[in-house]
Formats: sequence, structure tokens, C-alpha cells
Amino acid sequence: MKFLNNSKILLIFFLLFIFQKNSIANECLIKKELNIGLIENNYIDYKYYLYYALGEYSLINDIKFTINEVNHNANEFDIIFGEFRDLAKLSLNQTHIPDKVLNFYNDNDVEVTGNLLPLDLDTFILLSQEDRKKVAFEEFSELYNPIKYTLGMSFKSEEDIINLIIYHLEQPSINLNSLSFELTADLFSKTYENLNKNIINNNFLEVFNSYENSENVYTLFSDGILLNKNIDFRSFQLFPKSKYIWDLEEGVFKESFESKPLSFYGFSAYLNNSQGSGLLCYLIDEEVRLKAFKDFNIQLSPLSINEVRSIKDDLPESYKKILENKNKYVLKPNYSTENKNYDLFSGLIFGKYKYDDIIDRQDYLNR
Repeated sequence: MKFLNNSKILLIFFLLFIFQKNSIANECLIKKELNIGLIENNYIDYKYYLYYALGEYSLINDIKFTINEVNHNANEFDIIFGEFRDLAKLSLNQTHIPDKVLNFYNDNDVEVTGNLLPLDLDTFILLSQEDRKKVAFEEFSELYNPIKYTLGMSFKSEEDIINLIIYHLEQPSINLNSLSFELTADLFSKTYENLNKNIINNNFLEVFNSYENSENVYTLFSDGILLNKNIDFRSFQLFPKSKYIWDLEEGVFKESFESKPLSFYGFSAYLNNSQGSGLLCYLIDEEVRLKAFKDFNIQLSPLSINEVRSIKDDLPESYKKILENKNKYVLKPNYSTENKNYDLFSGLIFGKYKYDDIIDRQDYLNR
């Protein structure tokens, strides 16, 4: 009997140990000295947002932190921030992620893989300081204004241009030989004729200044720009797609009545050390997220309508529709593959090539 009692005690102790261990693993843990990494890009500078957010977090939790650029030393950092596509190049692992963080992604119907956590989901919109009706890509490519450029955008980030083409094709990859690509390429080349060529190699802030200076009828942004408290606009729409879509089964172009808000993960976090997970729990807090959307001009976009439910009544109906749907159409392009043909994409848009030149070149490369 005494042996049985001791066995029960040991079993209870063991179960409590396992329960406590699992509870700790699922908590938001606070590390007193955080080493934060940043993979920088040449279009948007996230440093000032990170310094502010970490400054607030450090005051609340009495911690110290450093922020340094990642340079072949990813293992030295507790958390690394940067574009999703850059963080995806790191080896994913099974770092413990707190329940609060996992619930955040479940609430937004976003699937996470390993320790790579998206904090930004972008789709393409055209913003205007004028009242403009929605148009298809065909009409948009023919627009001309004697005073302003039709479109302001930047080609500084090759990956964003790849995203833009994939967005129009509504396919996860770019097939240069497809009729859909031929149509899209033709519309882009027509649009280029009245593109603001003064900013095509500029960063985001310079593109934003061009918008504020009313240089363009439309300026290309990601949808998070609509939440910035200082943005002034009269109209916006998803970047228009062609009114025709190729039907593979019937082998004909059909009129398309729906424009899907295809989206791409942007600013994200790579959790290297579960001991620093408290910072992620802080960053996904509703008030902290809303402040990031409103106060920081870095185009940070909500993962879904769920993130902005407390300000839902203040949003335009057409933007609410985008937020209700964009997490249903998330694409993750293979940039290493698409980058090989980037000079062909950009050459078409810049008018350097005609579509027939592309096909001839592809035939030559495939011999």
C-alpha cells in the first residue's frame, strides 16, 4: 500500500512537471537582454519603427536591447526582422511559439510555418488625390493627363515587380510563353509611356513625396497606406487587372468580373530564441498594431479585417472588402527562379523589348 501511495505521488509530480514545462513553453517569455537583427532592404527602412517599438517594450519590461544588421550571423540574434522573402532564406526551425501568438494567426486565418511569422500582408492599390472611377487595366493603360503622369511607382525592388506581374497573372509563377503574360506585358508597356520616370529607381519615401506633390494621377502603394493617419486621398482601387482572363479548358479569353486581392507577405519576424518571444506578444497586441498602422509610414498592412475590427466603422467599404478577402489569396513566389528572367520582365515594361523579342530569346535559351 505504501509503495502504491509513493507511485501515485511520483505520477502526480511527473504530470505537474510536464504541465508546468508545457505552460512555460507556451508563455510569452521576457529576455532581459535582447539582441535584435534586421535584414535591410533598399526600398523601405524599418529601423525607426523597430527602435520605437523596442523602446516602448523595454520601458514596460525593464530590458535592454540592441539592433544590428544581419550579415551571415543569423544565429547570434534572438529575433530577426525583415521582408518575408529574405527571412525565408534562413533555415526554419521548431522554436516554441507562445499560444498568444498562435491564436493571433488563427484569428486572422493565416497559416505560419516554423518560426517565420508574417506581420504584414500586402496587396497592390492605386491611390489618387482626385475622384476617379474604377477602371480595368485596358482603360488604365490608355489614360493620359496633359499635366500629370498617369502612374507613379518604383522599380527599385526587383521582387516587388515580380509580385506585381504575378498579381496580374493570378498565378504563383510567371510563364513567359502564356497568352495571359503576353496580354499583361502589352498593357504594362503601354502604361510605361506615361509613367513617372523620375522616381522609378527611388525608395518608398521618395515615391510617397511624389504622391504628396501631386505629380501623378495615380501612385502605386500597398494597401496599408490607407490606414496612415497623415494620408490624404480622394479615391483608390486595387491595381486594375485585365478585363479578360484566359480560360485554359476552352482555349479562349473570357471577360473577368472579379478582381481578386492577391497578396504577399511583407515585414515579418524570425524567432530564433523562444526566450525572446515576449516581444512578439507585444507587437501583435491590438493597440500596438493599430499604432503601427496609423503612426508609421512604412506601408504595414493588416493580415485581415479582424485586426482592425475596433476601427472598422471608420474604414471605406471597398477597403473592408479587400481586408475580408486578401488573406484568402496569399502567394509565395519563388524569387530565385523568377529573378533569372527579371531583365526580360523589366525590358518589356521599359520598352526595351517587344513581346516577340522575348519569345525569340526564350527559344534561343531553351536550345
